[in-house]
Amino acid sequence: MSSTTHQQQPSVEARERLLGAALVLFTQQGYAATSVREICLKAGVTKPVLYYYFKSKEGLYLQLMEDSHSRFEAMLADLGSIGGSIRQRVIRFCESVFDTTVQQLPLVQLIYSIYYGTPQGAPPFDLEQYYDRMLLVISTLIQEGIDAGEIREGNVNDMVWASLACMSIAIEEQLCHCNPRLDRSAMTRMLHIVFDGLAVR
Repeated sequence: MSSTTHQQQPSVEARERLLGAALVLFTQQGYAATSVREICLKAGVTKPVLYYYFKSKEGLYLQLMEDSHSRFEAMLADLGSIGGSIRQRVIRFCESVFDTTVQQLPLVQLIYSIYYGTPQGAPPFDLEQYYDRMLLVISTLIQEGIDAGEIREGNVNDMVWASLACMSIAIEEQLCHCNPRLDRSAMTRMLHIVFDGLAVR
């Protein structure tokens, strides 16, 4: 009886192994080229275990995306309580996004390959919501800085994109190079240069 129950309810560890295996294979081979059999083999589980937790390869992929988005939103929620000047808050936001990216680099590599690469047949997931949220956060902060007299009057969108560009290029270096030419501290220095130009004189 107990052994039957155990077989019907695979361990949570098996679920995490499936997520890890799928992430590695999707990143290395692409979504379309990865089979359920390969995922199960790498995770050391049988197909019924995958179906028990995720129903399908599509469900496994979507769970990876949902987990990523949940971590991203949790990071944004944590940043809501950070004080300081607008310059400090924008830089802290960019540093947090950078840190989160580095901590889950394989997942971000998968997201970039799906978004920018050739179609792989992956199920639809709104990947633009990440960038939209970052644009909104920085835009809101920049406008607060203008209203408070900390940042000079000007085109808010241009200011937002200048800030986001510093973060994006630093992140892309982590994704594309074994020995990145830009690191977190370089990104922060670039952001200070941007805000020196935006400061009220």
